[in-house]
Amino acid sequence: MEIVISGGKVAPSTDEITTPQAAKARRIANYLPRPELLRDAVIEHNQDDNTTSIRFETTAGPVRILLPVAQGFEFHVIHDSDTGPRILGTFRGASLSVRAVAFRISEFLRTRGLK
Repeated sequence: MEIVISGGKVAPSTDEITTPQAAKARRIANYLPRPELLRDAVIEHNQDDNTTSIRFETTAGPVRILLPVAQGFEFHVIHDSDTGPRILGTFRGASLSVRAVAFRISEFLRTRGLK
């Protein structure tokens, strides 16, 4: 499932978002190694902030994996809590394959008891 945030409003995606980040997010989501992650993954396109992330509902609340905006930057794991967003961790993945990034996401959530 994909959602778009534009003008502060959240709506299901009806048009195909064709940015490089959107394509990478879809490829990463397709390689998530555990069925519960694949089933619960939501690709979020925030056009207000010009970001793309993969969101999961976890035992601690929503967690987003924010894709890097350009080569050389890091993936950020962000917990959206009642007090605001908080970075749980980061990892470099620009040179990794999408399959390796999907595995790192899965392991990050599993080892912290989130999913």
